[in-house]
Amino acid sequence: MDLTHTRRRRLKLLFMFIGLGIVLGAAYGTGIAIVLDGFIGVHTVIHGTLRGGFTGLLVSAAIASFELYMVEGANGLRRRPFWQLLAIKEVVYIGAILSGDWIGSTLLGAPGDPGFGFNRLTAVTFFFSVGFALLINFVMEMSMLLGPGVLGNMLRGRYHQPRLEHRLMVFFDMRGSTAIAEKIGDMAFHSLLNRFFVDLTEAVLAWGGVVHKYVGDEMIVTWPLDGGRNPAGAYAAVREAQQRFAQLSDRYRQDFGVAPDFRAVLHAGPVVAGEMGEVKREIVLLGDTVNTTAKIEVVAKSLPGRMIASAEALAAATLPEGMTSQDLGSFPLPGKSAPVALYSIR
Repeated sequence: MDLTHTRRRRLKLLFMFIGLGIVLGAAYGTGIAIVLDGFIGVHTVIHGTLRGGFTGLLVSAAIASFELYMVEGANGLRRRPFWQLLAIKEVVYIGAILSGDWIGSTLLGAPGDPGFGFNRLTAVTFFFSVGFALLINFVMEMSMLLGPGVLGNMLRGRYHQPRLEHRLMVFFDMRGSTAIAEKIGDMAFHSLLNRFFVDLTEAVLAWGGVVHKYVGDEMIVTWPLDGGRNPAGAYAAVREAQQRFAQLSDRYRQDFGVAPDFRAVLHAGPVVAGEMGEVKREIVLLGDTVNTTAKIEVVAKSLPGRMIASAEALAAATLPEGMTSQDLGSFPLPGKSAPVALYSIR
């Protein structure tokens, strides 16, 4: 199995899911045993916990495997419309929970357990599985839609009030995208752009970057400068992405007739992060740092090199081993009172 960085991240989440399934199964099994048996005792608690934990292991392992190999595969179910995906996942989750419960009852059932078939315990488990599957699938799909960490930040209210943070920003911009779209057509360009972002994300996740948003043919990524992540990963991620696209160029030409390339612009400084919007709510980044990065990107189109960094970006992180900077000079930017020093990174 090709353990790409995206898949490693999914595996980590799925193993966490299995662990959570064991804990929830143990708690659920204990509760069910107490409620249905009508008494509380040490034997009831121990047996219910063991049976529930074993059932949770079976269920979560089955669901984790389904998610990894059937939903997230290259030709997986995620390509289906959302309502179809949700319906299929709901059926699979309910089936996995009921099957796991029956197997657990057969192997670890106590005397008097109803066992396999539709019975009182099955009815309770069925209604639990419907609610559990709906909740888990909704949370998972919303997390995929909003991006890693965004849903959690919104639920915790981290950005309900604007926060001032310091970040190193990287704008990945596809070079010659207009000409490419004109050559291959809009539908094919959509497929190419989606694969382009997926391949970029591999390098970004490998070095601790946070994908902020997609803007047309551009992907905006940040590295927080709070000490939690190494900001030098921004430069390493760009270098790895360059190498990755060089290796994938033949495959892109085979599938689309063109091989995309990109330019990366790096700048660092304070940004204001906060929730924005009412009908469509999202976490946005505002401030001079974001505006300056966008303006540097315009200037960078006429500069040599595929990785352009400001002096602030160089001050924010030490260049990884083997990478060097070349001073390109200072350049005026629209709306800026002072020119900005730019460097080509190789």
